[in-house]
Amino acid sequence: KLDNGLYLSLGLTIHRYYEDAFTADFYLSESTDIGAIWGDIPKNSYVRAGNLLFVEDILKYEDGYLNVKGSHDIWWHGNDDESISDFLQVISLTEPRFINQPDLLLAIKSSQNNKLISKLALRTIDLDIENNLEDSFHYLPPKDIDNIPMSWFMAAEKALTEFDQLLNIHRVKNTASDAYRQYVLSHLRESTGK
Repeated sequence: KLDNGLYLSLGLTIHRYYEDAFTADFYLSESTDIGAIWGDIPKNSYVRAGNLLFVEDILKYEDGYLNVKGSHDIWWHGNDDESISDFLQVISLTEPRFINQPDLLLAIKSSQNNKLISKLALRTIDLDIENNLEDSFHYLPPKDIDNIPMSWFMAAEKALTEFDQLLNIHRVKNTASDAYRQYVLSHLRESTGK
């Protein structure tokens, strides 16, 4: 969580043909639901790290640079120390470029859909803490997801119902996961002071 209240996420995508190859995407939002760019959520709040490189930066990574439909896709290799070092350098270089875009920050903060996702996560946290979830639930996951307690999925379904939102197992899962991550991150921040 950044000082401005937004969450910065870094997602890794494994190459479909080469399991040791991966690329990275940044996501900046009032949510940790990486890739949520529907409605008025700015599309450029979710971007490949390579798209934040300048031409002179790309020349340094020419061996890993793939031009796919005008994007700057760099694929690193997880079993190569030099490639991992390059990955870390690219992330260090591009992260400040990404989070220091005044127009993007304004668009994210102005998004009504971002505000809704944030309200759903906060309500889910409150409902889980209140722990008075006695309703019947229809959209709970059939098995454990990422060690998130089932009460979070119950709270998410109840929050979505309260906000008169579309209910399905995917939406409940995303809302519960987002709320749980935000809850954990806020407690980590409190305990470490960072």
